[in-house]
Amino acid sequence: MMDIKNVKVLHKYIKEILKKNQRLIIKTGDIDGFTPPSVLVGQRGYPMVSIGILFSNDQNSHLYDNPKNWIINNYDVLKIFSLKSTLINAKMNFNIREVSNQKLEDIRLATLSKTDVMIKLNVSKVYQSDLYKNVKIDSLKLNDNIKIDEPIEKVYYDKDLKAEDGVVFLYKNKIDENKINKMMSVGAIGVERKIVPTKWSITAVDDIITKNLIESIKLYDTDKFGVIHGGILGNIFTFLLIPGKWAFELIEIWNNKGRLFIGGGDYELYYGRKGYAKNTAGGYYAARLAVTEKLNEIRKQYSVIAVREITPEYILPLGVWVVRESARNALKNQIVYFEDMNKAIDYMNQTMLYIKDIKSYSRLLNIIKTQRTLNEF
Repeated sequence: MMDIKNVKVLHKYIKEILKKNQRLIIKTGDIDGFTPPSVLVGQRGYPMVSIGILFSNDQNSHLYDNPKNWIINNYDVLKIFSLKSTLINAKMNFNIREVSNQKLEDIRLATLSKTDVMIKLNVSKVYQSDLYKNVKIDSLKLNDNIKIDEPIEKVYYDKDLKAEDGVVFLYKNKIDENKINKMMSVGAIGVERKIVPTKWSITAVDDIITKNLIESIKLYDTDKFGVIHGGILGNIFTFLLIPGKWAFELIEIWNNKGRLFIGGGDYELYYGRKGYAKNTAGGYYAARLAVTEKLNEIRKQYSVIAVREITPEYILPLGVWVVRESARNALKNQIVYFEDMNKAIDYMNQTMLYIKDIKSYSRLLNIIKTQRTLNEF
């Protein structure tokens, strides 16, 4: 195993990965490839955006964009980076309202497919970025018959179904949220359909699903104080479960070569947030989804403080999905219960890696403690 703390070794390793991937020579003209299927919608130039269909020359391209499979197989950060950087990003530009464009329809159908899709591309330009090799394409043709899961097909063809209702329907029918956000990105869901940049669609899908789950959580009884700890891919979570009404907070700490950086954090109370979680961004919505799934599983209502500690093992950013999956992984662990808040907080302080006094950083905890004090009179 490479010593990931050695920065020079790391940079050399990354360069070797990218150099290896450059051996796949892409020239202008007609080429064939396979998409996982996967799509990447940019936000630069909005409302004119680039839509990139990711592909490789491997007919098992699904291996290169499959977070659930990566987690099951216990891939590390560098392995996942190596797989992601193998994909080529074939881009075309569209206005976000051009949902009826036939070229987009081909990309959309490929995105909806349940299996890898063979595609033929006409490449007009080749250029390189930090992660993906990018190509500009003039056309795309599907060389396979597309097979679509029934729930996805239902939502795609039902243009009277609101986007929020479609997202919840797909989630309840066991469609992976990564698939759902890709559908939203290419304008395959909702009444007034449009193209949505990938970063926005990920957060929107997490938010829609979570709000639906919170409706159920608010009907549950609460329980004892609890602490849960765990994580993967250098993202370690510690959750404090506080008896009472639904509320949530995410605090993030980075350990960069021994130097700690503690973010401002974001929180919401019983009736939710009014604005975007600017401090923790998409990570807030991803972690909150994992928490609400857990509370629905145990059928309990809590105020939850989540601390995400990012260790040196997480040497390369891989996407918001890492936050969601590492939080889910942690929440599979056993809840350690306490009768007393102070004992739960002490245990949490002992469990966390980098901060030893959650009371100094949690605004939600201070609000809750103040409310409890007032209620005692």
